[in-house]
Amino acid sequence: MNKLLLLLLFSCTTVFTYGQTDSLSQEEMRLLDSMFRNDEFIKLMMTGKEYSYVDLSMGIGNGIFSVNNNALNAGQARTSKVYYTPAAGYHHKTGLGITVGGFIALDKGSFKMYQYAISPSYTYSNKNFVAALSYTRFVEGSEPGFEVSPFKNDFYASARYKKSWVQPGIAFGYFFGKQTEYYDTSFWLLNRIVHIRDTITTRLSGLSVTLSATHVWDFDKVLNKKDYMQIQPAIMLNAGSQKWDIAHSSSLSNRRPVIQDYLKSRFGDGTASSKFNLQSLGISAALSYYYGSFYLQPQIYFDYYLPTTTEKRLTSLFAVVAGFTFY
Repeated sequence: MNKLLLLLLFSCTTVFTYGQTDSLSQEEMRLLDSMFRNDEFIKLMMTGKEYSYVDLSMGIGNGIFSVNNNALNAGQARTSKVYYTPAAGYHHKTGLGITVGGFIALDKGSFKMYQYAISPSYTYSNKNFVAALSYTRFVEGSEPGFEVSPFKNDFYASARYKKSWVQPGIAFGYFFGKQTEYYDTSFWLLNRIVHIRDTITTRLSGLSVTLSATHVWDFDKVLNKKDYMQIQPAIMLNAGSQKWDIAHSSSLSNRRPVIQDYLKSRFGDGTASSKFNLQSLGISAALSYYYGSFYLQPQIYFDYYLPTTTEKRLTSLFAVVAGFTFY
């Protein structure tokens, strides 16, 4: 909504400046009156009211763990797969909203809707601050032949101060979920082979905190008189912690301690955690282009992992979203 209001501010400033130096002709007055009556952007600015709207979009990208949290997305093991994300949302003028979406990927020659997401949210904005709170619930879809996010619940809150040239911001993420895996294993015991199907249940949870600094550039009439573009680069410092709780379950392991010890030594068991610390430095660049009800939003994010590791430190994520907004 703020993006649209910025466009209106520039447009109305141009009109008012012209009106102070030259009187408008009858034809110009007719055109201006038509703009006020028919242009939704100008109506939003002149009335000072918030309007409810419906948003339909389709995205493509390589981030799969979170709808909002790039610090979490950068921790995924695989970023070479392409994912498609259709979504539909309704946003009320009070700031309340809800979005329903899906995650589609190519698997063994066919596209699968392997996961769904429903995300209620609330956004508050004034001339000084913008803040948002959202919860995303992920629901399993078609059985995929590739690794998907183990997190099923994702809380995300963010706030940004808008009055300064460099706009500081802070964001909090809390996410948790459960992953169940099945392993068939066999070993020799008392001169015979024992086969076991082991169920490994891993419960995961994590917390992320992101400090950011960003600046927003706005441009109107980029390609024609009715479009508008916004560029928003940002630098982010990410910190966080995670916790894993691993448990085994099988008919034999519950009755035979020697088998239970074998499973623990092979697959692990118990609780592990990483303490809260600095995790990465991120740089993002987002562009938003609007023409009437249509918009296009490409974004790229680079994440450099800070702690000591033998894995690659630099992760790159991209996303491109195109959609329509209807008031």
